[in-house]
Amino acid sequence: MLPRRTLLLSALAGLAVPPAGAQSAAEAPPVLLRVEGAVKAPLALTREQLLALRWRDYAEEREVQQGGQAVKLAVRYQGVPLRELLDQAVLAPDRHAVRRAVVLLTARDGYRVSFSWGELYNSSLGEGVILVRSQDGRDLIEVDGLPALRSLHDTRSGPRHVRWLERVEVLVPGG
Repeated sequence: MLPRRTLLLSALAGLAVPPAGAQSAAEAPPVLLRVEGAVKAPLALTREQLLALRWRDYAEEREVQQGGQAVKLAVRYQGVPLRELLDQAVLAPDRHAVRRAVVLLTARDGYRVSFSWGELYNSSLGEGVILVRSQDGRDLIEVDGLPALRSLHDTRSGPRHVRWLERVEVLVPGG
């Protein structure tokens, strides 16, 4: 019969003990937004990291149909340009290949939209493609659990509006 201490040590040997001060996976804050694909420094942003971004104020005037009449709405956002997140993740391809890049944005419900590198980095449209934290004072991260994405300079705002944005993926066709 083995001594009691040996039995105890052999039983404990099968358990993974995290280093002092380390959080277990169950205790780690959940990732709300990932930026990945053809990037050198993929991002996995938690709620706290998202809230710490440098948010700016934006305004958009939008015309909508209400009761058969065109009505102008003024919408206020707090957002950060999508380009800033992509710059943090550092686009990986060389300067020629990156021009073929497509940025695919995916919502929690599977809805997807895309932007080309040219739209985001080589046109004025890119200035208005924003990750949205709040809309008209409603904090989307607090209420919905996830940010949204708006393209403020699109002719029709709906098709590339992504609610519950979870993933930003940089793809380089043929590369």
